[in-house]
Amino acid sequence: MKTRRKHLAALLLLSLCLAGVGATAVSAHEQKAAETDVFYNVHSGNLEVAHRFILHDAEHVLRQVTHSEADLLTSAEARRAFSRYVASRFAITRVDEQPLEFTLVGEEIDGGALWVYQETSLPQPLDTPLYLENRILQDVITGQVNRVNVRYGSQVKTFVFEVNTGKKRYDGPVLATPATGSE
Repeated sequence: MKTRRKHLAALLLLSLCLAGVGATAVSAHEQKAAETDVFYNVHSGNLEVAHRFILHDAEHVLRQVTHSEADLLTSAEARRAFSRYVASRFAITRVDEQPLEFTLVGEEIDGGALWVYQETSLPQPLDTPLYLENRILQDVITGQVNRVNVRYGSQVKTFVFEVNTGKKRYDGPVLATPATGSE
């Protein structure tokens, strides 16, 4: 009887440990967060966009939207399909509601992340207000939060997009005014 209780206690402890490991594993792949960096590159004359996704989340979403067993690690076509999906759910528009036309530059896998790159010509004038919208992954992953960092030199403005956030206004970079020399 004493031995049986020890075995049951050991089994209970093992079950609790395995349940804890399972819960940790489940939450480890459900990041529900993605990050996008928008760079004003005055040297190239482009507005450059780099989206970073947890590879597991990207693959899960791609499988849901394409109804296929897409494999982002081995299939360049699957990565291109995901890039097209990203492009359809990320937008920057001008105050006059005209969207900036982005070109998909490419994608790459780095560790456990999938990067998708886009670019377009810099909007003129540079300090023109723009509207950002980021709905990527939100149609599949409940509670998905997307962060967009807009960078101009050392200036960074961060926007957070939750489901149904809509568009957010970015007033453009604060441009340095030339010194008057009258000091």
